[in-house]
Amino acid sequence: MATVLDGIRVVEVADWGFVPSAGTALGDWGAEVVKIEHPRHGDPIRGLVTGGVIPGASGRNFIVEQIGRHKRSVGLDLATDDGRAVLYRLIERADVFLTNFLPDARTRLRITYDDLKRVNPRLVYAKGHGQGARGPDARRGGYDGVSFWARGGIADRLSPPGGYVQQRPAFGDFIGGMCIAGGVAAALFHRERTGEGIELDVSLLGTAMWVLSPDITAALLYERMLPTAAEMRIVPNPLVGNYVCQDGRTIVLMMLQSERFWPHFAETVERTDLLTKYPTPEARQNGRQELADELARHFRTRPRAEWEEVLRRSECIWGPLQTPIELANDPQVVANGYLLDSPAHDGPVRVCANPVQFGGAPPAVARAAQDAGAQTEEVLLELGCSWEDIARWKDAGVIA
Repeated sequence: MATVLDGIRVVEVADWGFVPSAGTALGDWGAEVVKIEHPRHGDPIRGLVTGGVIPGASGRNFIVEQIGRHKRSVGLDLATDDGRAVLYRLIERADVFLTNFLPDARTRLRITYDDLKRVNPRLVYAKGHGQGARGPDARRGGYDGVSFWARGGIADRLSPPGGYVQQRPAFGDFIGGMCIAGGVAAALFHRERTGEGIELDVSLLGTAMWVLSPDITAALLYERMLPTAAEMRIVPNPLVGNYVCQDGRTIVLMMLQSERFWPHFAETVERTDLLTKYPTPEARQNGRQELADELARHFRTRPRAEWEEVLRRSECIWGPLQTPIELANDPQVVANGYLLDSPAHDGPVRVCANPVQFGGAPPAVARAAQDAGAQTEEVLLELGCSWEDIARWKDAGVIA
């Protein structure tokens, strides 16, 4: 495992999934992450499963297991003078500060960039928010289901006409979190060159526009939107599409350069007769719907496992349409270490690695997700706080 951020200290004052997922990625890369949580309430994401908010989830909180790894949790009330003083002591020796607190809350708690820059001028200060740092909605909150999925246009392009497809849990959050992690890495490089800290912003709305940028750019260029899959009456390319196999499972073809692949594909699936029936590019273009229909019938003659063996021996571009459970046994997932074992105290949990690997190796989980405030005393003692201080702050409700 290449710990490229070994020695980098991160302080995370953030709730839910968006910004904390950036802390997880930085931890995967070797950074030391201290997560600040309210001493009585903790991060509200901890209550999603026990509160019954997510249908089908029970027992251990799957999102906490995924994004809580690597982090030491400190229960600290930042609304108190003593709590803020402890945070400032952490900031003095920190390299990165992560937050998604709204502007008014950051001002009230005195944790704005200007506040913390006075404590540590070399600090990289990363903010995640819903709609951006400027404009009429800059001070409003936002979740990825609204700011990313709905407002950002993603739902419109993926929903059927007249319908609405809900996003999966933390879908926009985790994409945005990787953007923050990348921004932090660039900011650390800037600091290395200049000696100066810097503030950076990532919004869920801006993340959605980056993800959807081909559609947005096309719409503005052509003054009309590209059709969705549901709006296409004729298949534009038979070698790009989903084909259901004999056992009801699906193979997805993605050969954008169809003429480059047609002879090889036809030979691979033992349908060279289609080259005889449609001998020229023009014939294949004019008969593309008939070709797609014929391929659909052909793929239904064998179960998917057999088609996988056939296609794996070829140079065709394809993949199986898989469920999250099936991914665990995907040979590429196994070979590349895309699933990690998180050593939780009540048994290991399998969690997903962030997609960046250094030195040809996946990251390792040194610390599983912790209970809220579990490392409060440990971290305070490292800061030089006395047991008398800790006892007094506990009595006052300043710490967990």
